Amino acid sequence: MDRESSPAFARKETGNAGGLTGFLSQGLWPATIVLGIYFALSIAVRLALPNSLTLDEAEQALFSQYWLAGYGPQPPFYNWVQNAFVGVMGISLFALTLPKFLMLLLCYFFFGMAAREIDRRPPFVAMAMLSLLTLPQLSYMPQQDLTHTIAVLMAASLFLYGLFRTLVRSDWQGYAVLGIAIGIGTISKYNFVLLPAAAAVAVFCDRDWRLRLFDPRVLLTAVLGLAIVLPHALWLLGNLDLATAGTIGKMVEADAPQGLARLARALGSLVLACIAFGALTVVIFAAAFKRDFRQALRAGDRWTRLLGIMMLTALFGVVLVIVVAGTTRITERWLDPYLLVLPLYLLLKLERAGADTGASLRRFIPLFAVIMAVTLIPLAGRTLTAGLTGSYSRINYPFAAFAETLKSGQQPALIVAAGMHLAGNMRLQFPGVPVIDSAQPVEGFPSPDAMKGPVLAIWADNGKTPGTQPIDLSSVDALALTPSPSQSLSLPYYYGDGKAGLRLGYLWLR
Repeated sequence: MDRESSPAFARKETGNAGGLTGFLSQGLWPATIVLGIYFALSIAVRLALPNSLTLDEAEQALFSQYWLAGYGPQPPFYNWVQNAFVGVMGISLFALTLPKFLMLLLCYFFFGMAAREIDRRPPFVAMAMLSLLTLPQLSYMPQQDLTHTIAVLMAASLFLYGLFRTLVRSDWQGYAVLGIAIGIGTISKYNFVLLPAAAAVAVFCDRDWRLRLFDPRVLLTAVLGLAIVLPHALWLLGNLDLATAGTIGKMVEADAPQGLARLARALGSLVLACIAFGALTVVIFAAAFKRDFRQALRAGDRWTRLLGIMMLTALFGVVLVIVVAGTTRITERWLDPYLLVLPLYLLLKLERAGADTGASLRRFIPLFAVIMAVTLIPLAGRTLTAGLTGSYSRINYPFAAFAETLKSGQQPALIVAAGMHLAGNMRLQFPGVPVIDSAQPVEGFPSPDAMKGPVLAIWADNGKTPGTQPIDLSSVDALALTPSPSQSLSLPYYYGDGKAGLRLGYLWLR
């Protein structure tokens, strides 16, 4: 063991630093505590805003009413976790917010565990964990509106830990972690499957490590992964169109050209997505390490080769998807599991070029603190200043005020709402009342025997067609209830100018 990787050196290095630097230099757990405080503040910021839901939050609120093997275009892992939280805590904004930031914290934690398998120096581990803050997909975007993406990022970090542990120690625990991570990742987002495939190619390229691929304990990985995936896989066999239509639709532009022009547009979209994902990280590291960064471009070892081949192989897989599926649009979110290793890859190359990245932690702490502070501002700032800017987000919608007005009449036994976003918000505002999305009703929920009146039907009303009811009520036709005349209600936005507002139409079926 060399001097710098020894525990004694790590303790001496930690002892020379004080304050926050000294605390973080102790490695995995101190960095986890600091990140935990950051995410606790993130939850507090969200709870301080109105409890009108974003699109992803509304989806989770609506789907938390029932357990299914599949819910639509997105795999169900995040839904299952969310349902567990709602089952224990009840439906609330806190119950909808907590699992997201817990998963995000686990993403950072597992990433730190993965880095520790390669370099056990505590300052290096802390630096690797905190460097994830330089990726907008792990700092800025989760503060806005992400769910399934957070789950796949957590699974990718867990996969990296299992992979590195298997390569370093080759114990059965590493193979078990790999199986669990592959299972969770696959039922978090389907594009995750390219990550283990790319890792297998990268491991095979190393003469000594390729033996890990033929170890009998790989069967443990396969059994655990299949056991986790199987319930959803069986559902997927009968619902393939439902599961893939939404994703493919987002990746194929309606007016896309054909032939080579389409391919060029798609590859250009991929390049831009890669830049959007990692450009900030590369710029920060290049500015901080200067000469060492230029030398690092040529430095490396088997670990950097492994990570580099993994990223390139995964991106090659994306190119194949572009060619086969006719994709024209790739976003940085689609690349999350493949490029998550980028900060660790750069840190390792810098180390091989002679830079002491762990000792640089002191210089980076102010930057990390600024990123944490800045990423907490936009969501609250956009919501609180909406009246000045005229740009209203979904959090500004006065759903709580609407609910109070509607409750003053009578309590519905069932709500039918037009659209996922409205339905999810009604689910939050009317706890305990079943809610159906008329645009996408879930078969078998609620059962006809469980439904009764009065039923509240509600929809967004643009004010152009008074007296109409632009909502599909076929899901409650069997109740033989009589609809009341349509009504409309308009209330001002939260933090608005008092003039603009949201208008909803509704009627009662009794």
